[in-house]
Amino acid sequence: MDRLRLMETFVRVVETGNFSAVARQAHTTQSAISKQVQALEADVGVLLLVRSTRSHSLTEAGRLYYERCRQVLDTLEEARIEVHRAEHEVSGLLRVAAPVAFGRIHIVPRLAAYYARYPKMRIDLQLDDSFVDLVAAGIDVAFRVGELKDSRLIARRIGSVARAVVVSAGYLARHGAPECPEDLVNHNCLLYTGIDNFNEWTFVDARNKPRTVRVPSNFQSNSSEALRQAVMEGLGVCYSPTWIYGRDLREGSLKTVLNDFKPSTLPLNVVYQPERRPSIKVNSFVDFFTETFNQDPDLSAVIRSFKA
Repeated sequence: MDRLRLMETFVRVVETGNFSAVARQAHTTQSAISKQVQALEADVGVLLLVRSTRSHSLTEAGRLYYERCRQVLDTLEEARIEVHRAEHEVSGLLRVAAPVAFGRIHIVPRLAAYYARYPKMRIDLQLDDSFVDLVAAGIDVAFRVGELKDSRLIARRIGSVARAVVVSAGYLARHGAPECPEDLVNHNCLLYTGIDNFNEWTFVDARNKPRTVRVPSNFQSNSSEALRQAVMEGLGVCYSPTWIYGRDLREGSLKTVLNDFKPSTLPLNVVYQPERRPSIKVNSFVDFFTETFNQDPDLSAVIRSFKA
């Protein structure tokens, strides 16, 4: 018989004072309740109750065991209440992972508004341009830009990230602008190493024909922040997500080239651990950022929807 059930029966017998009351509550017989207590005594190997015709009393071992059983049952009830609350109330700690620039530009500035809506939430934001191991790091949800490599994860495609070839005015003044993708072989190209085939830049021309160029480079990095600074310093041209450079492009400090050729896009996903279904707090976070992303001129054109 289930030990937890036996413990519950024993505690009810102690607290009600008799077997018959417990039997009535459980819709069974007094004999059945007595057998459950006897089974528990056999399991622990000691006498818990001294029985008489009309009453019973706890042995010293029984009193100690009752206190422990009460603690266990109280802990389980507290856990049940907490889990129920967590499923019905947006509160608690949420561990989120995202690329560095994405988190700095598009997550952190929106947190004040998120907390205003969900004041009981706490966010642990892990920013890393490499793909963090969700299981090892205990991450609840992660934003991923680029093709997914970990097939164990549950992924939901939420949109596509637009890219462009970005360059500073200083670089253009010194080297001129490429007129077609093939001209890139005569330019210094700054490479982001966090994606596959990072030195192959693909475009689609006006006839919808793909054109891929293997580009030369004297600088590459796994940090989009470092590459942005390199572009600002005039070190070369960069094939990069436009949301990294939204303000720079609007203010005119950077420009795009090869605008007659459409760069390939990168998939944007949210991913979860395989054994976890999205909780109410995960959904609140994802839905909130979907709503605000769609109001952002740097993202609204590429973010479709977080909802399946």
